[in-house]
Amino acid sequence: MATIKDVARRANVSVTTVSATINGTAPVSDALKARVWAAIREVGYQPDPIARNLRKGVSTTIGLIVPDISIPWAAHLAKSMQRAFSEIGYNMLFASSEDDPEREFSEIEVFSAHRVAGLVVVPTSRGENYSARLVEGIHVPTVLVDRVLPQRHFDSVTDDNLLGAQMIVRYLHKLGHRDIAFMAGRTGISSSDERLAGFRRTMDETGVAIREELVRQPVYLRDQAYATVQQLMTLRDPPTAIVCINIAQLLGTMAGLGNLGLSAPDDVSVISFDGFHPAEGWSPAITSLKQDIATTSTRAAELLMARIREENQPEPQVIRVPPSLQIRSSCRAVA
Repeated sequence: MATIKDVARRANVSVTTVSATINGTAPVSDALKARVWAAIREVGYQPDPIARNLRKGVSTTIGLIVPDISIPWAAHLAKSMQRAFSEIGYNMLFASSEDDPEREFSEIEVFSAHRVAGLVVVPTSRGENYSARLVEGIHVPTVLVDRVLPQRHFDSVTDDNLLGAQMIVRYLHKLGHRDIAFMAGRTGISSSDERLAGFRRTMDETGVAIREELVRQPVYLRDQAYATVQQLMTLRDPPTAIVCINIAQLLGTMAGLGNLGLSAPDDVSVISFDGFHPAEGWSPAITSLKQDIATTSTRAAELLMARIREENQPEPQVIRVPPSLQIRSSCRAVA
């Protein structure tokens, strides 16, 4: 592996001149710069970006932590975030917390050791004194995505979950559905709490009484949804529509229906806050909310860069990005 000394020998300059050229720590003539960069290319030298940033006192690396990389939403978010930061000259490191707060705090420590300029975190929101631990463990500008903490220590960008619930309930109501099942996640997770609150509020607005036996919580794993949908569909008066709030629920719901010999939308309509694009091979294509991940990423990047540059430091704010309803073939009208 080529070293800085190899570059100096090839360019016939001092190591100090090579270092000054790479790091911009001292004036170097254009002619010498050209020789140094030509020598770098010829010998294949690759400067250490972390060491370089430490010497310059700056970093151009952002850390992103999501709960589960296997979820399509998380993969799409990572890709969109990387694009948003690369457009402003920043690199991105990526980690998955596996929705485990201890793993999350460990990854935060790792990123801190790499001297990242800032963090984008989808918080696990789990465990005693979670918010206090997060504040104590983070020492760089940070923006939260998808979930909001009760104590607003950080800027947050999330879906407008209340609006999303309103869109879903009103659409099902328009199709004639009144017996609507809702699978909620863990309490204390803002996205789940907000979606359930939006469901209850909009059902009340439409004048439809909620059948409490059709509201199931907590259901956040695929196996839980698999068992829950079979319980729901074997009730004396089963639901005509099922609302899922995440991909794990949706996977379990479709598998559970299949195990009963049922299908959507013939036997029950299925709709989701999170959903696959039709091109990803689902049959039926799932009617779902389309989350504006591009806007979420852009706004998160803007907020984080303002914090990094210490521009107009207001109180932490919450930005809610409106979704859109993608009507596909998993729901049908009922009498």
